[in-house]
Amino acid sequence: MTEKGPATLFLDANILISAAWKENAEIQRIWQFEGVRLVTSIYVMAEVQRNLPQVSQIERLRGFMTHVEVLILPDLSPEHAAIAQIQLLPEKDRPVLAAAVQAEAAYLITGDKKHFQAFFGRVISGVRVEPPSNLLTIFRLRSV
Repeated sequence: MTEKGPATLFLDANILISAAWKENAEIQRIWQFEGVRLVTSIYVMAEVQRNLPQVSQIERLRGFMTHVEVLILPDLSPEHAAIAQIQLLPEKDRPVLAAAVQAEAAYLITGDKKHFQAFFGRVISGVRVEPPSNLLTIFRLRSV
């Protein structure tokens, strides 16, 4: 990320699900941030699709996804610096952090307190892990 370039936000499944779950959800404000690039991975999208039961939710998701790049990324090589941190996560969450690192995201945005809370506020291979509740403060400070 350059100083003047957009900050890349990697969105975890729970962020996308929360945005699509109900109309006018607070999390939808992420799509209003200026100077950001929203990305996720094909792995995350598979989880999202398994967890949206209603047609209206899927339709809402489609609208949001017009502004999110879905990346297909190879696995990290075993020598990558983030591997040690990734190994601390449950197996199902490892591809999320790995994809954020590979996407060279500035932030991994996740509401998964159970598995990611120990990483909140930490930078792993250039990716800062944050819950969505911190985004308003972060981007208010960034734009000043």
